[in-house]
Amino acid sequence: DMTPDQVVQCVDKCGVAFMFAPVNHPAMRHVAPVRKALGVRTCFNILGPMTNAAGAQRAVIGVFHEYLLPLMAGALKQVGRVDHAVVIHGVGLDEISPLGTATILEIKNIAPEGEAKVYEENLISFDPLTIGIPRCKVEDLKGGGPVQNAEEFRKVLLGGDHTNAKRDSIVLNAGVGCYVYGMA
Repeated sequence: DMTPDQVVQCVDKCGVAFMFAPVNHPAMRHVAPVRKALGVRTCFNILGPMTNAAGAQRAVIGVFHEYLLPLMAGALKQVGRVDHAVVIHGVGLDEISPLGTATILEIKNIAPEGEAKVYEENLISFDPLTIGIPRCKVEDLKGGGPVQNAEEFRKVLLGGDHTNAKRDSIVLNAGVGCYVYGMA
């Protein structure tokens, strides 16, 4: 639950940070208790990524159902804030995972800088098996408490040849982030 200033400090120090919407976006702060009380997915699961408090021009956004891929990509294009984004739906998840094939809808601004944005779309079916990542069960992806999750993430950052489903999932999604950011 870092404040916006703490997020900036974290990025400066580590190069990465997580922005929790209820803390970092004024509107989402008021919506969070209602969402939690409802206990079901709402339009805010879709609106949250669209209201990115950082004003990100590159984005990796997961959706909980495949039919939301073109809706989310279309909204991103209409708003016209992003230069490059991917919208992902995995097997029952809103991310790429070793559970199975993910569907990815990529949008990329191809207009010269300074001109109105023109987007190119690319629909991709990606199976982690094609790059040697084995299948897992959903139970293999479940995290624990904050200390255990931090330790799992620390292991990923340290590198090495150890692997498990959680690490594979983190690496897959980080790889997509690097691609969208232009690092791959």
